[in-house]
Parts: sequence; structure tokens; C-alpha cells
Amino acid sequence: MTLEERKAALREEVRRRPRGTKQASRAAQERLLASGLLTGTVGLYRALPVECGTERLADALGERACFPCVNPGGAELEFRRAGGSWTRGSLGVLEPAGEVVPLDEIEALVVPALAVDLEGRRLGRGRGHYDATLAWFRGRSVALVFESQLVPEVPVGEHDRPVDAVCTETRLVLRRSA
Repeated sequence: MTLEERKAALREEVRRRPRGTKQASRAAQERLLASGLLTGTVGLYRALPVECGTERLADALGERACFPCVNPGGAELEFRRAGGSWTRGSLGVLEPAGEVVPLDEIEALVVPALAVDLEGRRLGRGRGHYDATLAWFRGRSVALVFESQLVPEVPVGEHDRPVDAVCTETRLVLRRSA
């Protein structure tokens, strides 16, 4: 089985698992807030219905939060302040219209995943935007997921980038000095 076939099989397996609840999402966010990992400016994602939410994080961080935009023609994500207005981006996710925040000004990056293992290897939706961004990012990165999204091992290729920590509703696992 090729790497892409293994990733596709894992995506399908995880999609069949029970999804986390609103209570689990809130518990994961509270755990991450209490961890002390979210210092300075923090890059957050806007959660899709199947992902662990970030609303509580955004509320707590206020102006310190910024959000990703797909950069047409580029693999890396661009981060922007909320700025009041949001538009649906090319991948169907709401993107902010505020000022650009350079990646080197972001101290922590909270990323989504369909699946993640305790070594920080994550499986995304397959477009590679977060992996490309993580390749350049020098701050702390955290996958915020439901416990049901943890797997024994995520298959990875040369372009896949691990995160420094994994946070769920029941635990926070630091992979390396985060």
C-alpha cells in the first residue's frame, strides 16, 4: 500500500469514529488555555463542524489571535487579524479580512487534524497548507483534537511536519520542548 493509500485509509477510519461533543471541545480548549503554551500572538484555525472548536480560545485571546487564509498560488497559509469581517475562502472556510500578521510574529500555532499520534505526527485534509506553514514556523505548534482522533501511528512522508504538542479533552502531551 502506498503512503497516499495509507493516509486515505486512515482518513476514512477516523471519519467513521464518533465525533467529539461540545463539552469535549470546551474541555480541550480549557486544557490548552491552562497549559501556558499560548503566549504572545497565537494563530488559530476556524473549526469545521467535525473539528475541535476554537471559539473559547479566540474569546480568551482577543486581539492576540489571528487566523489563516489560503494564499492563492502559495502553499503556506497567511495569517490575519479578525478585523471585523469574514469571507468564505477557496476551501470553504471563513477567512478574516484584517491586517496581515507575519509568521515570525506568531509565537504559538494551534492546528487542526483529522488524526494525530502522540509523536505529533498529524494527518490533515490532504492539501498540505499546514505542513508547508509548519516547515517555516519557528514557534510552538499544538494539534487541538478530540481524544477519538488519536491513533497509534500516522503515516508520514518527507513533507509532513509534526507538531510540538497534542491537546485533547483529557490530556496534553508535549512531544518536544514546547
